[in-house]
Amino acid sequence: MGIDSQILAAYNQGLKPDAIAEDLGFPVYAVKAKLMSLSSDYRKACGQEGEEEDELNFSREEQLQIKRELFNLALSTEDEHLKGKLLLNLRDDGKGRKDVVKNTQNTIGTMNLLQLVNGSIQQARQGARAFQGTLQERFIET
Repeated sequence: MGIDSQILAAYNQGLKPDAIAEDLGFPVYAVKAKLMSLSSDYRKACGQEGEEEDELNFSREEQLQIKRELFNLALSTEDEHLKGKLLLNLRDDGKGRKDVVKNTQNTIGTMNLLQLVNGSIQQARQGARAFQGTLQERFIET
């Protein structure tokens, strides 16, 4: 069972992030970050905290610490597949590719581009059909 699965299973069994971190030997902030990416229940629970201080809003220093820990984990693992996934995740997160707002805007832009391309293809097909009809008429006449 992978680390992600262990963290998620422990949370689903009712353990808090502090207990999960202690059991698995990880920093609490790393477990919280992983739960944010793995568990919709955890994200919903964090959104219900209301006006209380949200422990999941990391400071800049905590974010950098998480990045360093994940980078060190990626470099220390012997599993090349895991190393690649961690490093790609770090890169994508650092470039903002994991941000929901940006991804939504990119998706909308991609959809608009696809609609434009599909419209052009349909026009080209209609033109080809008209041209084909004209050619058939000319060959039938001759």
